[in-house]
Amino acid sequence: MSKLYLNCVQKSFKYFFLLFIVLELESSEKIDIKELLPKIEIASSFEERKNGLMFIPSMSDEFGMFFIWEYKKKQCMWMKNTFIALDVAYIADNGEIIGIYDMVPFSKKSVCSKRPVRYALEVNKNWFMKKNIKAGDVIDLQGIIKNDN
Repeated sequence: MSKLYLNCVQKSFKYFFLLFIVLELESSEKIDIKELLPKIEIASSFEERKNGLMFIPSMSDEFGMFFIWEYKKKQCMWMKNTFIALDVAYIADNGEIIGIYDMVPFSKKSVCSKRPVRYALEVNKNWFMKKNIKAGDVIDLQGIIKNDN
């Protein structure tokens, strides 16, 4: 076979492989958080975000708090006056979870997003693991955001 033919076949294979990966990424379904987490409280004002889940002694695995900020920036959270162990997922505008972090009760250490975001979801510790949700997964934000009055 000629080098020109082999070169053409190799390039065609690379483009086919790249196209397959792009189509696979686009075809992945968004996770319906409202189905997995039927009780979501929205914290979109400064006061609601500031108080978060402070002073709550326990929380059902069906409950979570969804934080909405006015603009994207590197967001940080801490656990001052928070009794329960939590996980927080920082979420991009397209619904992609960019990171999930453990939150230690009563810790004043800030846990920050790696990139600028407008959204975060706090749930009981290990909730994401139990639901097999990880960084890179995409959740449907519209079902949550439309409930923010």
